[in-house]
Amino acid sequence: MGHVINEADIEVAVATKPFAVAETYSKFIKKESDSTGTVVMHHGCVKYPGKVLPDFRVVSLDALVDDVCEGLRTIAVDAAWHFILHRIFILHRLGTVERGGDVLLVICSAATRRDAFDACSWIVDEIKKERLIALRELPF
Repeated sequence: MGHVINEADIEVAVATKPFAVAETYSKFIKKESDSTGTVVMHHGCVKYPGKVLPDFRVVSLDALVDDVCEGLRTIAVDAAWHFILHRIFILHRLGTVERGGDVLLVICSAATRRDAFDACSWIVDEIKKERLIALRELPF
């Protein structure tokens, strides 16, 4: 299995406004060493039509726990145990988000593409279980 990475190598945050994806990715890769073979990024957006409502106005992303960042950090630490990673970054939106708007940004780095891809996918799957944040489509 994986190994424990330094606390400084895990960064999690929440945002209530759109985030700068390219700028965030650029900052992430500038901290990588020459031992990193792969960096994988997932940029999740509000897709249309919706899962529940084919036609909706916006989605509401509501915290289900008192400290969303603590929950995201737990997911990241679990990923570090399952996969051999160098660094992890997770950013999740809260509040009201328009169709096409930013919802989630996950970036993972590792020596191998298998660990980076698998970890990124696993983290997204864990977040989408909606234990930390609920996504509701709001009608017109």
